[in-house]
Amino acid sequence: MSTFEQGWAARPFKEQFPELDDKTAEQLDRLNMGITDMLIADLITDSQAHAIRQKRFPKMVSKAVNAARKAKAAP
Repeated sequence: MSTFEQGWAARPFKEQFPELDDKTAEQLDRLNMGITDMLIADLITDSQAHAIRQKRFPKMVSKAVNAARKAKAAP
């Protein structure tokens, strides 16, 4: 999987990965904005946000994109 945009200025996930179904793309968009909102509201620390954005969220996005690509490739 290639890199993807995160944070308040990121393009929608459906635009970044057209193979995602609408529901999954919307969920990823909400999570992305939720991370930003929690950081701005001081509900999570910078180090927590960094760990989420560099480790956990990319794994989640990768899993969703790989599943969508596999489903599209299936006969």
